Amino acid sequence: MPYCSAARQHCADKYDRPVCRTICYRYHFGKILAFAKQALPYFRTTFLERCHLRIFTMLKTFLRPVILSVIFLFVQTAFSQNIQQMEAEARAASGIDRVEKIIALTEAYIAAGDYDKAAEWADEAADFAKKIKQPELRAKALNREGKAMILGGKRKAAGRFELSLDILRSNRTADKQLMLDNLENLRQIALRAGREKEVADIEAQIARLNGATPVATPPPLPPPPALTREELREEIQNLQQEIAKQQVRATGKPTNAVDFQKQTEELQAQLAAREAQIDQMTEEQMKTSMLLMQQRFMLDSVVFRNSLDSLAVENFNLALREAESNRKFYMAAIAGLLLLAGGSLFSFMRARQHSKVLEEKNKTIRQEQERSENLLLNILPALVADELKKNGRTQAQYFEDASVLFADFVGFSKIAEQLKPQQLVTELDTAFKAFDEIIARYNLEKIKTIGDAYMCAGGLDSGKSSQIRDMVNAAREMQSWLAVWNAEREAKGQPRFDARIGIHRGPVVAGVVGSKKFAFDIWGDTVNIAARVEQAGEGGKINISGEAYEIVKTFAPCQYRGKISAKNKGEIDMYYVEN
Repeated sequence: MPYCSAARQHCADKYDRPVCRTICYRYHFGKILAFAKQALPYFRTTFLERCHLRIFTMLKTFLRPVILSVIFLFVQTAFSQNIQQMEAEARAASGIDRVEKIIALTEAYIAAGDYDKAAEWADEAADFAKKIKQPELRAKALNREGKAMILGGKRKAAGRFELSLDILRSNRTADKQLMLDNLENLRQIALRAGREKEVADIEAQIARLNGATPVATPPPLPPPPALTREELREEIQNLQQEIAKQQVRATGKPTNAVDFQKQTEELQAQLAAREAQIDQMTEEQMKTSMLLMQQRFMLDSVVFRNSLDSLAVENFNLALREAESNRKFYMAAIAGLLLLAGGSLFSFMRARQHSKVLEEKNKTIRQEQERSENLLLNILPALVADELKKNGRTQAQYFEDASVLFADFVGFSKIAEQLKPQQLVTELDTAFKAFDEIIARYNLEKIKTIGDAYMCAGGLDSGKSSQIRDMVNAAREMQSWLAVWNAEREAKGQPRFDARIGIHRGPVVAGVVGSKKFAFDIWGDTVNIAARVEQAGEGGKINISGEAYEIVKTFAPCQYRGKISAKNKGEIDMYYVEN
């Protein structure tokens, strides 16, 4: 081992090498022991801080994804229930309210990331808005459909924005924000496709819509000037000072460099004092001092070795405690994860069950709604039913050109005498059901049945034509069906049901009167004349008035009967339509 400079300087001429070696050992081991005593508290503090930091990092690493997963699951469940509720409200709504609710549902699906559903609902909203003639709502729905298609990665999204823009321009709407949104989406699509000319055209449209000219993009700012060496050196020194301040704040003690400087100064002072004592000692005193120093060295070595052993034992115990703490933490984390998973599974099952119940209820509501709609349409025409649902009442409507048909069975009183009442009603039900099917094929409107009389009308749906051609064709088909049915009845020995049919055309008033047991009916002189024309006819034939003949003669051969007297109506020109 090389000797220290102090031992060589003071012992080279006076003492032998073993003595110098002893002084060297004493000096170095004393320095090591002093350093170990000063470093032990700092080592303990640093180790505990490192353990605490490690535990905090583990907690943050394991708990952050768990907490985020739980929050995401609860938010997703609440969002799904909200969307289902919005979907049920949209299905149950009608008119403008239904379109607005469907658009809101579309935006909710876009926010949830389900772009296919959003596109489907937006398309349905656009179709329904077109049916109820709401162009602004249709343009808005087409805008949302285009956004959903872009986010879903589908093509032809530009067509939706262009159609929305055309609708807004054709109706001269004041929704400037929607027009700007359509143009901005078209500009983004053109940018992605690299169509610079189209981008410039769209930007010009946006500028015109905003009432300003396009603004040129400003030139980029010049880069900051480079730092000099003096400035870099000064900044590095400032950073070093800041790091030293932060270390002092964190540990509450001065930096290691200061500690080492103080230790060095103390050791140099002790060494100078020892050198002064050695210069004043005699040879015997030196030998005695050397022996004493050797004994102290051995004692210090034992103490130092014990200190090292104590430090090793303490480190081992700390490692055991850390392992035990980690084990408990892992067990607690696993138990927490299991509890969270169980709670999430329970919430998911409960939400799924609630969703099934809600879906069944919605299905039942839709079925009942369809049943009530069909029942209402079975009683009233579609136009009157819609007005009654919206306003709670209806207004009588005037139709300038309508056609009215009456059908009555000849000799019904004699037929009633031959059949039982239940059988008679069954036969009438059979005939009238066949009449209902026939007039439904020709889009005619059944008015009512009065005993054995059957009444229907045409031209009440659109109000533009009397549907006289459809009425005559339906009357022909009714007589043809009665001919086949009577042939079957004669073969069984049952009485015939021969019907007189009368048709007239002219103005009528149609509507619903009263507030109980709604019944759609028509009034006017046209109805009375049609009844008289039917009474003047014969069984198995179709009798029409002169007003009806003016149109029927263009598509069906007719036989003129002359002027025939009608009750309270004078003489009326009547014709038979050939079957």
